[in-house]
Formats: sequence, structure tokens, C-alpha cells
Amino acid sequence: MEAFFDSWLTRLDNLRTELLHAVTHRTDLIPSAVDAFLIHYRDYRGAKARLADSDLLRALTHPWLTPFERTFLWIGGWKPSLAFRLLPGRCLLAPDQRAAVELLRQEVELAEHRISEDMAGAQEAMAGHAVLVAVRAGLLYANGSAWEAAVDEVSRALRATVNAAEELRDATLRRMVEILTAAQTAEFLAAAAELRLRVRRWGLRRN
Repeated sequence: MEAFFDSWLTRLDNLRTELLHAVTHRTDLIPSAVDAFLIHYRDYRGAKARLADSDLLRALTHPWLTPFERTFLWIGGWKPSLAFRLLPGRCLLAPDQRAAVELLRQEVELAEHRISEDMAGAQEAMAGHAVLVAVRAGLLYANGSAWEAAVDEVSRALRATVNAAEELRDATLRRMVEILTAAQTAEFLAAAAELRLRVRRWGLRRN
């Protein structure tokens, strides 16, 4: 995953440049530049999903990131409400766009709160009754099936919460693209890429 992420960031920087070039010099290229960016985003999303299938904890903790980068994580990825801080020239949005963005923001924040509560519940389950009983009774060795059942229960709760967070990230991005014009979308995605790249650089310097 480390090698994949490094090459993914390099490509992200190139796509950011292409978006800005299209906005400034070739507006006819904006749709293709936006499509390329979204495909690239889905590539990373797919890589994380495959990792989660084999190692959920690794997918949650992102060990391929620097410690500084990991401080920005929310349940295995970026926090959806961050998108609203990246809107370019928000005052230039049309009234109907502003209303749609505000409605989306409210929905996203409510969903984040619910998913955060689900994650807290899943984390509490790690030390919950079923797991503690299995450990205290020595069932880790004496009764493997009981231990596995307890761990499986926690794993299912974590996986469901991570999936909900990923779906919210995808839905937020998709609906934001639907609200914005093509040029606004290009600027929005370029701003998101620039933030991601800066956080990476800051993280490497702090290391």
C-alpha cells in the first residue's frame, strides 16, 4: 500500500495541474479533467476497500501515512464535512446552489454524528462482555469457537461502520459535483488535491 500511495499522490499532483490548466486556459477540457480526477479518487477508494477485506485494522489506521497525516483521519478516511471548507469562491455561488450546499452540509453533519456514535459503540464492543468473558475464561485457547465468535461480532460492527463512512464520503463528493458547475467542480477538486498534497508535505517535514 505504501508504494501504491506514493505513486497515487504523484498522479494526484499531475491531475491537479491539469484541472487548473483546464480552468484557466482550456475550459473545453474541464469535463475530461474532472472525470480523470474522480476515476483516480475511486482507484484509491478501491485499493482501501481491498485492503479492508484482508486487514480491516490496517485499513482503519493507515500506517502508510505520517503521524501528522493520521491526525486528519475520520473512520478510515477524510471527514466529509471538510468538503464544505474547500468550496472555491463560495460567495459566487448562485442562490439555489447556496441553498443546496447548506442542505447537504446539514445532512452530512448529522450523518457524521450518527456514524461517529456507531464507531464509539464498536470500539466499546472491543472491551465488551463477550470479549472479556472469552479472555477471562481462557477461551482463547480452550474454546477457539467462542473467542472467534466474540471477535467476529466486533469485526462486523467495525466493518459496517467503516462502510457507512466510505459511503458518506462518496455521496458527499457525488452530490457536491452535482450542485457545482463544471468550472466550480474543477476548482473544488483542485483545492482538495492541494490540501491533500500539503498535508503530506507537512507530515514528511515533521517526521
